[in-house]
Amino acid sequence: MNIFILSNINLDIMSWSLKNDKLVKEFKVDKFSTIINNLNKLSLVADEQNHHPDFNVFGYNKIRFELITHDANSVTEKDYSLAKSIDLIFTDEGD
Repeated sequence: MNIFILSNINLDIMSWSLKNDKLVKEFKVDKFSTIINNLNKLSLVADEQNHHPDFNVFGYNKIRFELITHDANSVTEKDYSLAKSIDLIFTDEGD
């Protein structure tokens, strides 16, 4: 873990893990359509931030996000900002 990451850990996103030099978090929602609706909301935020997450949907109601700034090949402030947005969208579950 580099000094940038250590100095920028925010308590709001402590539920995210650092794995393989990426911020990682899984969410479980009530139904598949909730994932789709939330991803539609997230797509607007990601485009606005010009930063897009890697994700995998599994089961019918689970999604895993992996955040890394590909240009920097590391986690940057962009990832922390996007992580906060993802938390807001997926914690609210879009309903």
